[in-house]
Order: sequence, then structure tokens, then C-alpha cells
Amino acid sequence: MSETAQDRPRFVWAMGLSNAAYGFCYAGVLVTMPQIMAAHGVSQPVIASVTALSGLASLATFLVAPILDTLMSRRAWAHGLGFVAAALTAIMLGVSPTGPLIAPLMMADALALVMLTTALGGWLGAALPKAMDDTIGAWFTIGNGVGFGIGAFCQYELITSLPAPLGQIAVGAIGLLPLTVLRLIPTADFGRKAVRESFAALARDLAVLIRQPLVLRIAIMLGMPGAAFTLTNAFGGLGPDFHVSAHVVDAANGFGATVIGMGAALIGRWCLRHVHAALLYLGIGSLGAVFTALVIGLPHTAVVYIVAVAGENIAQSVAQVAQNAIIFGSIRRGSAIAASQFGLLTTAALMPYTYMLALDGWGYQLAGTVQGQFFMDAGVSLTACAILIVPVLRWMRSGKLVAANNDGVGDVEPAC
Repeated sequence: MSETAQDRPRFVWAMGLSNAAYGFCYAGVLVTMPQIMAAHGVSQPVIASVTALSGLASLATFLVAPILDTLMSRRAWAHGLGFVAAALTAIMLGVSPTGPLIAPLMMADALALVMLTTALGGWLGAALPKAMDDTIGAWFTIGNGVGFGIGAFCQYELITSLPAPLGQIAVGAIGLLPLTVLRLIPTADFGRKAVRESFAALARDLAVLIRQPLVLRIAIMLGMPGAAFTLTNAFGGLGPDFHVSAHVVDAANGFGATVIGMGAALIGRWCLRHVHAALLYLGIGSLGAVFTALVIGLPHTAVVYIVAVAGENIAQSVAQVAQNAIIFGSIRRGSAIAASQFGLLTTAALMPYTYMLALDGWGYQLAGTVQGQFFMDAGVSLTACAILIVPVLRWMRSGKLVAANNDGVGDVEPAC
């Protein structure tokens, strides 16, 4: 049945901004905490290793994501996980940056945050008309970027200028604000599958899901490090390497992820009208890797640091718009296991963020300078894009990267 005007919800852009809760709190893991650690004399390889561990913990999302399709509504899951993530972020920023609790707290916070974005993504992917996949994909990215940028810009200032624990409490409270837009998201009609009382039935559904050729193709593509741009997650701890102050780090990462990232996401949304999401994903991955390689030869100054942060954020924002469009496009409307599918594909997309942070840190350690980190990132990304281009083009031409929609259009292959 075709979608009518009444079937198209209003304020889809605001629904996407709900993901700002995820972005804001994740800035604590990827920017603020590494910045605090660097200020306390922790070396960059150690910071990269701890950050990589937090990313590794987030990969457990797919193992626990199926619970988001059970027990209670996705609205309840989103609210609950939002509160948990905000509390963990506040606690994490209040402990000693050189103490034994920092790594476990960063890991727990990362897992809770990815579970939050998975709950939101599965809910939106199943509840909205499929014609809105590109739109919600863009605004979901913008929500992440805006939240991340605001967090990168203000969290360090809040916890250093306000007496403890007021600064940490303020960070947690701001992280809860995006949850106010959840009331705008429609409740998906799952029929009798709205509440899964049998985990055995859910397990059978998941077995079918992970055998779907469509899901496997997208998981392989996103699991490769073609367009991860993990350097954006390392800039919080690279201030000393570029001889810039903490205020410049805050301004560059905050402005870059918020204003520049939002503009880039809107450009990515425009590009999707003319370019297939998968081709945009690989194209920006290749261009971004070339940009990263060009930065290697530049001097370590504040200007270069700001340009590098801005360029990497532009590339990452466009890549994430394409990535989200691919993931949302793979979910059938009304799917009872939408959160599980979103969790699987999000986990695949997060894998490069984990091992690339480790590889980039290794590159830094081998060269002894930040140039080694940039060289490693650019080289691995270009290689991945070169490997993927031929199969992805073939999948695009045969329509094997989109799910069947309500009109019966798309990939309808049987499970393997």
C-alpha cells in the first residue's frame, strides 16, 4: 500500500535530534575524558588504548540489543537508557583520570550509549515510512553531531570551572534534555509482535536476521574501515602534539562537530538525492583519507589542528549520513526485530572505531609522532575503499542493498 500524506509524520527533523543525547554523552568518552587524561600527563598511546577499550565494550551491543525488542516498549527503553547513560557520564567525569575506575566506567558508558542509539534507531526505522529513510538518516546524524559538539565544547569547562560535583551533575542534566522530543516519535504498529514474551521466538527471528544476505552485505561493508574517520575521536588527546591549549581543543572540537558537522550532514542529505548512499559512503571515505594524508606534511600549529578537526568532521558527518541511510533503508517498516537489526548493523559500523583507534595509536607509537597516527589512518582507509568498490557497485546495480518496503520494492532474497 502506498504511503498517504497522513502517513507521513511531522517534525521528523526533531525526532532525529533525539540522538543528541547519545552524541552529547559520548563526547565525555571520546573528547572530555581523553582531554582530562592528557592534562594529567597520561601519554597518547595509553589514552588511545583506553578509548579503544571503551569502543570494544560497545561491540557487545548486538549481544544485548535483542532485549530492546522484548519486555517493554522502545519508548521506555529509550528513556531508561538515556537516564543510565547520563548518570554514567557524570560519574565517569568525576573520578580520578589516572585511577583504576576510569577504564571500566568508560566501557560501561560506551555500551549504555550505543544501546541508547540502538533503541532510538530501531524505533525510528520501524515506525517511520520508508520514504523518510534518507531524511531521518540525515537528522539522526545531525543529532549525534550537534550533541557531540556541544559536549566537546562545554563539558571540560563545566567540570573545571564549577566545584565538584556540580559540574558533573550539570553535564548529566544536559545529557537528558534531548529525551524531551521522544514524545514526537510515533509508536510502530507491531500487531501481535509488539511484546515478545518468548525469548525462544525472538532467537528464531534473530537466526533468520543474521542469515539474510542483505544484512550480511551491509555488515561487511560497514565493518571495513573505509569511512570511519576515527581521528575525530582522538583529537581530544592530541592538543599537546599540536601545541594548542585546552580552550582551543574545546572550541575546535565543539565548533567542528556542531556547526561544520551539521552543515556537512545537510550537504550529505543533498548528495543522497543524486548519489546512492553506498557510493557516497565509499566516495567520502576515499576523499577523507586523501585529506588525512595531506595533513601529515603540515606543521604542528593551532591553525593546522583546527583545519584537521574541521576536515575530519566534515568527512565523518557525510559518511554517517550515508551510513544511517543504508541502515535505515535495510529495516522493513513495522519490523518486530528492528532494534536487533539496527544493533547488529550499528555494531558492524562501530567495529572500525574500535580497531582503528588501536591501529592509529600503534602508528603513533611506531613513528613516535602524530604523523604516524595520520599515516596509518589514511592508508588503511584507502585500502578498505579500494577493496569494497567492486562488490559494492555490483550490489548497488542489482538493488541488493535495500530492504523490501511496503510497496514490495527492494531486496527480497530468502535467507541463506
